[in-house]
Amino acid sequence: MADPCNRCGKCCLHMRRYMLVERSIGDTQHFCHFTLTKQRFFARIGGEDLVRFRDSDRMKQYPDSCPFLRPGEDESFHCTIYSFRPDHCRRFFCA
Repeated sequence: MADPCNRCGKCCLHMRRYMLVERSIGDTQHFCHFTLTKQRFFARIGGEDLVRFRDSDRMKQYPDSCPFLRPGEDESFHCTIYSFRPDHCRRFFCA
């Protein structure tokens, strides 16, 4: 199956109030709570995603976005926890 994400960021630009980072171990490990569904999950960030995640200054123009969203290339966005994202995010398909 093709990757359903077109990296538009629409699903994540207003999710900060729902995606809570309850505890972090450095920059790489995060215990999270997605309050819309009450799902708690563990997210790990590594490799190129860690480089993007550490560049939080680029997200200051999107203060309501998910804390794990970062700008990508050509006006796209990138989820730095894509492999660990909560079920709600996995079910979202761009229309």
